[in-house]
Amino acid sequence: MTSNPDTRTRTIDVLLFDGVNMLDVSGPVQAFDAAVVAGQKRYSLRYVSLDGAPVKAGCGLRLVADAALCRAPVDDLLIPGGTGVNALIPNKTLCDAIVRHLADTPDGRLISICSGALVLAAAGVLDGRAATTHWSRLADTKHYTQVLWDLDQISTAQDRVFTSAGVTTGIDLALSIIRADCGPTTALAVARELVVQLRRTGGQSQYALHLAGQFTRDDTLTQLIENVISAPHLDWSLDALATAAGMNPRTLSRHFKRDVHHTPAAFVERVRVDHARGLLVENLPLKSVAVASGFGDVQRMRRAFQRRFGIHVSDYIAAFGD
Repeated sequence: MTSNPDTRTRTIDVLLFDGVNMLDVSGPVQAFDAAVVAGQKRYSLRYVSLDGAPVKAGCGLRLVADAALCRAPVDDLLIPGGTGVNALIPNKTLCDAIVRHLADTPDGRLISICSGALVLAAAGVLDGRAATTHWSRLADTKHYTQVLWDLDQISTAQDRVFTSAGVTTGIDLALSIIRADCGPTTALAVARELVVQLRRTGGQSQYALHLAGQFTRDDTLTQLIENVISAPHLDWSLDALATAAGMNPRTLSRHFKRDVHHTPAAFVERVRVDHARGLLVENLPLKSVAVASGFGDVQRMRRAFQRRFGIHVSDYIAAFGD
């Protein structure tokens, strides 16, 4: 997302509904509120429900709305996820409001967190656009074939429509929006306040490969996985991996399949692809991305993307680049 800071206050309506995921709400709105505290008074948050009545979050906490979702255009509409999304999808009033929002507000934005993207898809505003949602909703995405779904991404941004994988990635998406609206200094201040990473790019995988290293049965494999992720450009052939782990190749392969559910080679390739995805959004030359990611040359990187996504690198950039 390119930065285009302005100075006016943006009103953000946050939709509340029965069964909403509390983290999908609290994560991004806390980031926007922290931007206000940091001196950038560019966000005014309002909490709305379909009829203005209180709702009960998925965790059981009762939430009181400020108002009912209305026809009057606001700057941004944020739709979180949760189990209650299933009841929202067939709601024609809500879907119509979403369509009108894009049509009636020339610079208005739609922001979905987690399964909130399914509501945007039901309204038709994701047709032809890149989008993501929580990985557990894969089966639901198949109902919306005109959407360019990539559930391996943590967030997407195209035109004025934003989606995220949900839960903590809602904070990542909010930070990217704050960075574009207010500049990197404010975004850094917010990240420090929330004690989170400033820029976890949308291209990173929501499957979080690094978590695999935290749940292995031995510290040696954990350290090896962390080393691969932190330095994917190094030589990570099977022999090099085995030497680094102090195991023979057969034993290492068995441990990888047991704990990571990938062969060592497949794991290294996934790490390199994810690293390349993060670099591609910075518009770096393909050769530089290929070298920094450990592929060595563009052709090897192209073949890896083809295996992973079934599309060429150029098509991937066109669909999912910032």
